[in-house]
Amino acid sequence: MAKSSSKSLTEDSLNVIERKAINPNGHLGCLYDGTRDQIIDETSANVQEQWLPASTPPQCEILNSIVDPNFNVLQFIGVEPQLRLSLLLNLLKRTGMAEILNHSQPIDQNEMKYLEASLDENQSKSLYQQQILNKTRIQFSKDNTNSVLRPTQADSHSSSLPQGYVTTSTSDKIDQHENRSKQRLFSQLSVPEASSTSTLSPSPPLPRDDTTNILLLGETGVGKSTFINAFANYLIFNSFEKAESSEPIVIIPVSFIMTIGDHFEECTVKFGEIDSSNNENFNAHGQSVTQHCQSYVFTRNNGDGRKVRIIDTPGFGDTRGLDQDEQNMEHILQYINNLTHLNAICFLLKPNLSRLNIFFRTCFIQLFSLLSPTVRNNIIFCFTNARSTFYTPGNTAPLLKTMFASSSMNDISFKKENTFCFDSESFRYLVALQNDIKFNGEEKQKYEMRWSTSVKEANRLIDYINEKLTVYRIDKEWQSIKHAQFEISYMIRPILETIRNILRNLILHKENLLNEYIEINSKPVHVAANHCRSCKSNVKQVGRFWILYPTQHEIRNACNMCDCTLDQHVSIDYVLDYKCSNKLSSNLQNKMTDILNKLCDASAKIVYFLIYAACSTKDDPFLKGLKEMIREETYICEMEKSNALNLQLAEELLKVESQYKQQWNKVKLAQENIDLPGVYKLIKVISDYPTVHEQMVAVKKRQKMILEEYEYEADKI
Repeated sequence: MAKSSSKSLTEDSLNVIERKAINPNGHLGCLYDGTRDQIIDETSANVQEQWLPASTPPQCEILNSIVDPNFNVLQFIGVEPQLRLSLLLNLLKRTGMAEILNHSQPIDQNEMKYLEASLDENQSKSLYQQQILNKTRIQFSKDNTNSVLRPTQADSHSSSLPQGYVTTSTSDKIDQHENRSKQRLFSQLSVPEASSTSTLSPSPPLPRDDTTNILLLGETGVGKSTFINAFANYLIFNSFEKAESSEPIVIIPVSFIMTIGDHFEECTVKFGEIDSSNNENFNAHGQSVTQHCQSYVFTRNNGDGRKVRIIDTPGFGDTRGLDQDEQNMEHILQYINNLTHLNAICFLLKPNLSRLNIFFRTCFIQLFSLLSPTVRNNIIFCFTNARSTFYTPGNTAPLLKTMFASSSMNDISFKKENTFCFDSESFRYLVALQNDIKFNGEEKQKYEMRWSTSVKEANRLIDYINEKLTVYRIDKEWQSIKHAQFEISYMIRPILETIRNILRNLILHKENLLNEYIEINSKPVHVAANHCRSCKSNVKQVGRFWILYPTQHEIRNACNMCDCTLDQHVSIDYVLDYKCSNKLSSNLQNKMTDILNKLCDASAKIVYFLIYAACSTKDDPFLKGLKEMIREETYICEMEKSNALNLQLAEELLKVESQYKQQWNKVKLAQENIDLPGVYKLIKVISDYPTVHEQMVAVKKRQKMILEEYEYEADKI
């Protein structure tokens, strides 16, 4: 039977067809959605030119040896097929070991090229963690049974090699050589962190934080909300008897069906207050019950006072389709982006799946598109309803292994130590008691056994996270395409409002109203604030200009201000207030004109990046916002008779639109390949303008308000 299962699994793996695409930027490895004819995301999103170039040019030495003419060096050291293909197609710069591809002559039986590079002391410390490697020559030799790697002494400096390297067995030497080769090559082909030249390694521990942050991800219907409720009870109550005699901790309202009695009557069990503003929607079958990311904080009852924050997320596999899944994932990533740190990312699954959800792989890819590669060390797996598989991952385990192998995710650990199996039936038993449902002694004993097993797993999980895992910091200096996408999307409105206000003041200057200057102040709004494009807004006069003051519409499940469709509502981060002041400056006009031109130029470049590199949208958000502003000014001119300056403002906005389109076409025609560091430089330049900066501060404050709005802290017992 074992052989048959193994054969079946191998055949399934061979039948997997993996499609790769090259995006408009020339990056290989994008997932291609054939149904919608578009690239979903990048599996190897942004590979830059070498990060840590050698201090001296590589030297090559010809050595006599007997080798396989088809020997593939890059494959031998473990370079992924996707990366090897990118190098062969010249999509990436060939550096380090990859320079062997520049050797035009085939390697025959009598020669083989080796790279012999010396690294300066600083690079050696960074690459090999202070193990100074001055010079190494590795010679291939072949005996009667096997080809082995044999380190040989190059010169007197070889004594600086770690002692363990000299005394280990042949197999250990091969492993060490492969690890060093991979480390050197991948360090040259990685995305750099800002102002950092060290190789990617786990972040150093944060100063002690009393809160353990766990991000919970899983398919719709897997039971994330029930798991969170059960988990809180496992950690808070000291014993099953204490939990049974107390009111259970229900931090998320629960609703489920039980069959009771000899005739299996159905009984709906509910516990916890459910209202219209709640984050849980139990009425839409097949849709994610959890509507927004929400964190739940509770304190362990073990005396150390540490808090645990579990972040519940909308499930993927929503019946509304892949577009809804992508929206949910985008929301999750934005939520993560505002956290300070993560201790673990927990994937919740059922143990006996026949297949993984189609969006499961994309979930991993998009997660890694925002966070640095070291976050893979913080991934754990939890299985619910695991009693039927004797508290093991069951059939889901080979599915996960196959997915990781076929998606170049072999470095994600999936072992006993980071896998935890639970059964939530004992929690449902506690809730059922609150609904006056009776159980006999045998049933109670079974639930107590399930409780005991789950409590042990819960404590093992928390101990593993706190003792074995390094805290992952949401490092704002880590550069990724997804993070840049978020930063750009946040600053589109601040840029546009800055441009409009510059135009107001330039018009005042043009009209010789030199003692008038309009200033704007921004104030963050509550979480559910929206602006309705269909509803009329108030118009107020500030100095010589009429300015639109949109009414805030609050949306929970529906708008409480109007009956307009939800797609007519736009979420807003802040509202603007205006005041007219005296601000005289001899070069004010030239300065404002210069800022206007620079903002227009930079906007064309970052939006080009947004569309063609991040592939996050097909529409131009800057142009869309600019057209909306022109519509608003036109509306003001229709509403107010004394509108001369607003007419000029509308005309100037049309000129900016024309200027922006020209700049956009220039960038597109030149096909400027703006790399990631270049984009971050533009983001910083834009953010440094005072008016933009003030609005961005309001955006960040509102994001913090979102975290606080969607957080619930359970009372400590």
